[in-house]
Amino acid sequence: MQAVKPPAKFKRKTVYFIKNQKTSLNAENIKKNVTYGDFAESPLETLSTLSQEVILPVLSNPMNRSGWPDVVSKEVTENLHKFIANVFVTIGQVKGQTLLPLPPSDVAPQEPVVLHDKDKIHILEGAVITWTRQIKDVLKADSESALKEPNTYPGPLTEVDFWTERAANLNSIHQQLSTERVKKVAKVLELVKSTYYPAFNRLLKDVNTACLEANDTVKYLKPLRKYLEKMNSMDDFTALIELFKPMFHTMLLIWKHSGYYNTSAKMVTLIREMCNDLIMQACKFVPGPELMQMEPQEAVDKLRQTVRVLSAFKSYYFDNKARTLEETPNNPWKFQNSALFGRLDGFLDRCNDVLNLSQTALQFHKLERVEVGGTKGKTLTNSVKQIFTDFLTAAEKFQKLNYDAMNVDATQFADDFATFCGVIRELERRLGAVIAQAFDDCTTVASIFKLLDSFEGLLDRGVIAADLERKHLDLVNGYGQDLKEVADMFRETREDPPLNKNAAPHSGRVTWVRGLKERVAGPMEKLHSLPKLVLDSEEARSVQQQYDHLIVEMDQFEKATVEDWCNLISAISDQKLKQPLMSQDPQGNVLRVNFDPALVRLLRETRYFLLLPDLPIEIPANALKIYERDVMFRQQVGNLQLIVGIYNNVQATILPVEKPLIMQKLEAVDAALKKGLQTLNWNSHHIDDYIMEVMALVRDVNETLATIKGNVKRTSEVLAGWVANPMFDRKEGKVHTYEELTNSFRDVSSKCHSLISDGGKEITKLLSSSNRTLKVSKGAPAWKAYVDYIGDVVIDGLVECIIASVHRLTSQVDPENMAKHEIAPLLEIQLELIVPDIVWVPELGSGGAPGVRDMFSKWFKSFLEIATLIKRLDTGEGNYAKELEEDYIVYDAISEVQGILGANEIKCNALKAQYSKYGYLWKRDLNETLKEFLVAEGKQLEDGTRDDPTLDRFEAEIAKYRAVQEEIQAVPTSATIGYIKIDAKPIKQALTTWVTKWIYLFTHYLQIKVVSSMEELYKFMNQSNATLDLKVGSELATEPLPEGEVVEGADNETLKAAQAEENRKSLYSIMSCMRDVRKRSDKTDNMFEPLRDTVSLLTKFSITVTDVVLKQLEEGPLAWKSLKKKMFQRREILAPLQQAEAIDIRRKSDSFGEKVEDFRKFFQQKAPFNVPGAELKLEHVRPAYLVLDAFHHGQVESHMSVTKIMADSEYLRECQDLFELYVSDYIMLTRCKEELGYLKALWDMVGAVMFTFTDWYATLWDKIDVDFLVEETKKLTKDIKQLNKAVRNYEVYRLLEERLKAMLTSLPLVSDLHHPAMRERHWKQLMKATGKNFIMDSKFNLGNLLELGLHNYVDACSEIVDRAQKELIIEKALKKIDETWSLLSLTFSPYQDTDNVQMTVEDSITEALETDNLALQTMSGGKYVQGNPKFLEIVTNWQKKLGTVDVVLNTWLDVQKKWQALESIFVGSADIRVQLPEDSKRFDVVNADFQASC
Repeated sequence: MQAVKPPAKFKRKTVYFIKNQKTSLNAENIKKNVTYGDFAESPLETLSTLSQEVILPVLSNPMNRSGWPDVVSKEVTENLHKFIANVFVTIGQVKGQTLLPLPPSDVAPQEPVVLHDKDKIHILEGAVITWTRQIKDVLKADSESALKEPNTYPGPLTEVDFWTERAANLNSIHQQLSTERVKKVAKVLELVKSTYYPAFNRLLKDVNTACLEANDTVKYLKPLRKYLEKMNSMDDFTALIELFKPMFHTMLLIWKHSGYYNTSAKMVTLIREMCNDLIMQACKFVPGPELMQMEPQEAVDKLRQTVRVLSAFKSYYFDNKARTLEETPNNPWKFQNSALFGRLDGFLDRCNDVLNLSQTALQFHKLERVEVGGTKGKTLTNSVKQIFTDFLTAAEKFQKLNYDAMNVDATQFADDFATFCGVIRELERRLGAVIAQAFDDCTTVASIFKLLDSFEGLLDRGVIAADLERKHLDLVNGYGQDLKEVADMFRETREDPPLNKNAAPHSGRVTWVRGLKERVAGPMEKLHSLPKLVLDSEEARSVQQQYDHLIVEMDQFEKATVEDWCNLISAISDQKLKQPLMSQDPQGNVLRVNFDPALVRLLRETRYFLLLPDLPIEIPANALKIYERDVMFRQQVGNLQLIVGIYNNVQATILPVEKPLIMQKLEAVDAALKKGLQTLNWNSHHIDDYIMEVMALVRDVNETLATIKGNVKRTSEVLAGWVANPMFDRKEGKVHTYEELTNSFRDVSSKCHSLISDGGKEITKLLSSSNRTLKVSKGAPAWKAYVDYIGDVVIDGLVECIIASVHRLTSQVDPENMAKHEIAPLLEIQLELIVPDIVWVPELGSGGAPGVRDMFSKWFKSFLEIATLIKRLDTGEGNYAKELEEDYIVYDAISEVQGILGANEIKCNALKAQYSKYGYLWKRDLNETLKEFLVAEGKQLEDGTRDDPTLDRFEAEIAKYRAVQEEIQAVPTSATIGYIKIDAKPIKQALTTWVTKWIYLFTHYLQIKVVSSMEELYKFMNQSNATLDLKVGSELATEPLPEGEVVEGADNETLKAAQAEENRKSLYSIMSCMRDVRKRSDKTDNMFEPLRDTVSLLTKFSITVTDVVLKQLEEGPLAWKSLKKKMFQRREILAPLQQAEAIDIRRKSDSFGEKVEDFRKFFQQKAPFNVPGAELKLEHVRPAYLVLDAFHHGQVESHMSVTKIMADSEYLRECQDLFELYVSDYIMLTRCKEELGYLKALWDMVGAVMFTFTDWYATLWDKIDVDFLVEETKKLTKDIKQLNKAVRNYEVYRLLEERLKAMLTSLPLVSDLHHPAMRERHWKQLMKATGKNFIMDSKFNLGNLLELGLHNYVDACSEIVDRAQKELIIEKALKKIDETWSLLSLTFSPYQDTDNVQMTVEDSITEALETDNLALQTMSGGKYVQGNPKFLEIVTNWQKKLGTVDVVLNTWLDVQKKWQALESIFVGSADIRVQLPEDSKRFDVVNADFQASC
């Protein structure tokens, strides 16, 4: 890595190179201008060690300072000591510690000579001065300094971290000052009475005091950290309130109990930093930039929550401050609020300002939806919208602030907010003026109140409220005017008021007058909410009088209207109810309901009057009596109207073919209707029963008729759907390919067939449904006639469907129709050359492959097949195919289309015949034709080969095909014949391609012949000339040495050896060259003239040859003759050297063979096939790699590498081949190369495994993931299986395999040993089993465990883990027994009416005794209890305890039972005491003892 500065962090060992000067480097100056070295991962520690262990001893040696002046020597020593100390101090600073640099080791305080050596005393004092400066820097550190930094607002964790770091630093300093060397330094300074000793001694006391303070503070701040961390990181801002109470309580406890952290300065610092964290969290909850973009309501809600949380924080502080007056009266919290909450209060003020801004925005946003009515409504609405736009502009400035509005330090907010408030006041003034104008423009009181409701919320703002106060009197006057208009309307229209469309006359008049009342009463109620001063005005009192007078008039009008109606209905007689239910027109065809209209009016009026509350007069009794039957009349009239309507509809719509099917039902209906026409009236009884009866009959007839008619209608709809979806369709204007058209028709016809098939099934179901509905026998004549009627409908539908499809197809293929409507061709087919035939794609007529004619035939067949998709309706079997076959309309239409298609096909085939004359182009084989041409037209040469044909013959062939090419180009590319568009591009392109191939066949042959011949010749001649020019042997002796060069002695011998080697190389090259020239001499001599003629012919046909080739062709003959001449000359000169070199090659080959055998033996001995020892280790990897690298490209004990020896063998093989000697294969050398590759792959795997295992060994015990390690080990095992099988015979492979097997065996044991049942005793048992000891501490890792060789102690490990698990079960069982008996107790209750008590043993105690005794007995017999003295002792003790409990309880219960029996005898019976006096006395004694014990 090249860099001007060193990297921030080094990894392992680093080598550095430093260029001392800006100059280019070379071999002469690199040592002078480059400094280099290396250092470990920590450069400072490396520098410290280098300074103390190397530089200091070197400079301290008097021999190295000989000749130095004392002053210089002393200054160098002092400066070096200072440098070492500074490096040591810097190391501590990097680690965050204060390290005290110790005096040099040569200044030993324990030596008496130091007391008299002033230089060493001076060094010790210098060390003390350095210590004092360092310690004072630590002691001066203040936690409040973080708050004093500008634009920095640390949180309370900074305070906690400061004291934690301070305690750690001071403890470290205290430990360093307590070392023996420092104590001896202080002792020496005390003995020599140094002036630095007293100050240093005081400093030691200060350090001790500071340590006590820091450690005490850390101890008391520790419980507070969890609350501070939550406050710093909690995402739910409103949940912070829950932290305040425990947090302040903890701070109060710290203040109360800490010996040091109970001063105002410390607590003020902590609370100020807590305020900083609160502000930070608040800014996250309501970030300034996002706050300005929020919806106003959301911003208001969030700001209110923020103020609530911050106020709660201050409230909890003041609560706890009051508590300090009681709990720590001698040291209460007497902090100034400004010192604590200065920044928090500023933030609260900012929140309130932004809250005010958001509330203003919320109110002004209502203007967006305000629409003002009236004559000036549009203008005033625009004014309101402009005010809203101006407000948005003002608010937008806040949204685009270039600072955070919630940042207390952003002082420019005050100016911006003041400007905004000024704008809002101006907008309020403008809005007040708009509201006043709108008020004036309102024509009614209702519109005024609607206006005021539109601006609700804004009316309370100061400026607007002041403007509206002046409009109250206008509002009263406006209401008075409105009241007058209502009064005039009432008086003018009271005789003929406007009623609702469906209102009854009298009840409608009452509703109308009540509506007028509501119009004036509502505004009057709102006027009463005006100020009392307005209501007491003369105008308001006048309006109130007008209102009262109008209400009285309206009440009188309402009363008169009701009285008039009551008088009117008294004339209605019950005679109207005695009319028949129905009547019939004179012709007897149409029925109607006979309910008198006067009765309808009475019922309507009564209903509406009953809906009106507080009528001035009660409704007459006779009206109420009739109205009691209103619902019944309504239902009866409705049902009768329904019956009449159904009956009239049936008579009007029934068909002659349908009437016989329902004749019986129609007669029943007529008989029932006769009773309603002649006998029944509206007062008759059982009218509802009659209606139900007739309704059932009429509905039955109607439903039956509706069902069969609906089925017929649905059948017609199904058939119409078939006609509307013909079985042929195309996209308008699109020319389809055969596949597209076939697929399209298949999809369309399949869809249509599916539709028709489903429709046929549906029609059958509909007919069956009609039969079930009619309940008619299928053999009845009426039903058969009906089925025939439906069958004719179906046949007509099928015919229409086929005709629609055929007509659609005809319109797309008829030439006349296509020309008339400019319809594009339907089908595009291609005329292609598919060797050996010209074919239509697709085929036009009938042929082997499906074609156009077949396609249309399938379409017609598909059209007719729809008749087979429907079963006959009359028989249920067969279909309607015969009917369609006999339908001449269908077949006439199909025959017409077929005639059009046949005529079009004839025209297309005539076009196809025009291309048959070019068949020879593709039917003859190109290469075979060329071969035949070359054979037929070429000449037989003397050497048995054939010469090419003459150029005239080539020219004739090329010209012939050029003429054919021009003829093909003139053929048109497409043609349209009727509905078919013929694409001739494929065949034209194919013919052009074929004729081009023929032309290219001959021209390319000639061109390649010229170019390749010349390129090959010149390449050969250049190489040969260069080779023949080489100097060999005595030819070199004739060349003079360079000027000034002299060869003497050993240098002459070296030059001769080099010259000999060069001679050998040159000889080899020349021999190869002469052989090649000799072989091609005759052929080259005769090639130039034919090539020139060929170039001329190619030029004639516009095929050019490059200038380079032309030049080569011109100069080639002369160059070739020159080369042959040179070859003959060199052959005569070099004949003796050739023979001598062949002898030398034989000698070298024999020697090299012996060398290969020796190298093979050496390779087998030295290559890393195995390792020392019986175990594969990580340290074996690097040596193995070094050996492999040496064998590959280095040198091993004077032996060359495999690569070098292989290169030598290849050279010898080439020499043997050149001089026609036996070529050796050197098998042993090849095996060495292969094994070297195998070993490299094997050791790569060894390195991967060993480095992986070493990394795993460092895994701490609690962090071990056994499943992961097992999977990774299995992967490694799988990887080594992928190596070449040859490595399996190597010892290293065996050791690696054993290492992996050992790991796979050990890891499950590691997992077992992770069981929570493992105790210290079990680990000791494991140490005993393996014979190795270890310490089970926090540093215990996987490597420590695997050092035990667990794979050798599988059974022992499994047994120990199993024992641990069983013992854990025993521990839990014993613990459960202990817990059970600790919760059990005896129950004592009074015995009968005495003062004695009796014991009761609950079932839980008895059950526990039985269960636990059984469990203890089972445990005591187990080997895990017998083999563990501790468990055995606990189990035995419990058995004794429970046995004692069992005996005591049984004895107690037995005694208690006997006492209860005797007590009833001797105490409860006086006769027995008289009869048994002695026994009674004995019982009394025992009874007294027993009661005393109870």
